[in-house]
Amino acid sequence: PIGAKRFKELTLAQFWNKCRIFRVVPDFVAQFGINGDPEIQTNWDSKGTLLDDPVKASNVRGTVSFAKISSNSRTTQVFINLKDNDGL
Repeated sequence: PIGAKRFKELTLAQFWNKCRIFRVVPDFVAQFGINGDPEIQTNWDSKGTLLDDPVKASNVRGTVSFAKISSNSRTTQVFINLKDNDGL
């Protein structure tokens, strides 16, 4: 619920309009979520990180998930699973 709410907020704010895919690992993920306008990105970064949601589904091909570096560290970066990534 927390991640879905943030994703909806980002979408309604048209945050994704100035984002480009910046990392593609073939047969793994495509990552995006850094806004091309530094002011917009700083505004969203200032909101802090998101708490982790309980895992309800695995990262199967075609799903979108927030990227994170540790527990409770999600921001605006997301990735598209290019294959089933059950280990993520």
